[in-house]
Amino acid sequence: MKKEKAVVCMTTFNRIDCARINQEIIKLNYKKPLPIIHACSSTNYQEYLENAYLYRKPLSLQHGALDLLKESIKLAMEKFSPEYIIHLEGDTWIMDENVIYNLISEMDKDPNLMICSSSWDEDLLEFEYLKKKTLKLKLERLFANIMRKTGYPYKLACRDSLATQFFIIKSTPEIINCFISLEPIPGLDLEQALYRIFLKTFSEKNILRLKVREPIHPYNRYVTKELTLYSQHWPAQGTANDHRDPTHPRYISPCIDGKMETLQKFTLVRNGKYIKKLLNAKSFDYYNPEASRT
Repeated sequence: MKKEKAVVCMTTFNRIDCARINQEIIKLNYKKPLPIIHACSSTNYQEYLENAYLYRKPLSLQHGALDLLKESIKLAMEKFSPEYIIHLEGDTWIMDENVIYNLISEMDKDPNLMICSSSWDEDLLEFEYLKKKTLKLKLERLFANIMRKTGYPYKLACRDSLATQFFIIKSTPEIINCFISLEPIPGLDLEQALYRIFLKTFSEKNILRLKVREPIHPYNRYVTKELTLYSQHWPAQGTANDHRDPTHPRYISPCIDGKMETLQKFTLVRNGKYIKKLLNAKSFDYYNPEASRT
């Protein structure tokens, strides 16, 4: 077994083209590439750049996501026994590797920090405002901003959660056991179930919070520029094909950048045949053919 400082656990349901590019970013474009353990549920996917690959049978949303997560963590510990595990969903790209290494460095300095993540929370007031931008709601947003700065979660839901989309953990037996023991709780998000099991062993002082992502919905779900995190489900502007009413708070406008525009912004990220394929694409029908784009 080769012991590593940090290993990426990548999990993919069916956004396989996103996952291929994610691997190219990490393995071919990072100056300090990281080993990748990849668990995937798509029969259309074939092994690519990952150090170890694991196919898992597709399951329902929460059970499937959890199965991929658990099995990738188990395999990472078996193959590399790393000090840190970085989890990235296949469609979630971190374009600047320094984001990851700086977070690990911060966790190295504080023995209390066991997980780095954000809440999987929702700004209910902002959802209201997106539906109808009234003067009353504009004033209430100002009030909410003041209250939240004091620590009061005014009209924020799901604060009792830890995002699984992107996180970093210290690979101690206690934290690994949190994930291996994790099970869905009816009526709750998986992220809320993770927070509950985490608090059985740890506390808030053991969390390095990614406050730049909070609240994560509606504005930081797909893009968090401070983390160079991009997780759009659509390959380019105008390809989300969102049939919801434009007043819907989760509506994806045709003018919102997709993954191609993300790559165009990061001009130093060019190594990889799938990166080149997306940048040069005239049609996007090939991209994640099984997957929803909203």
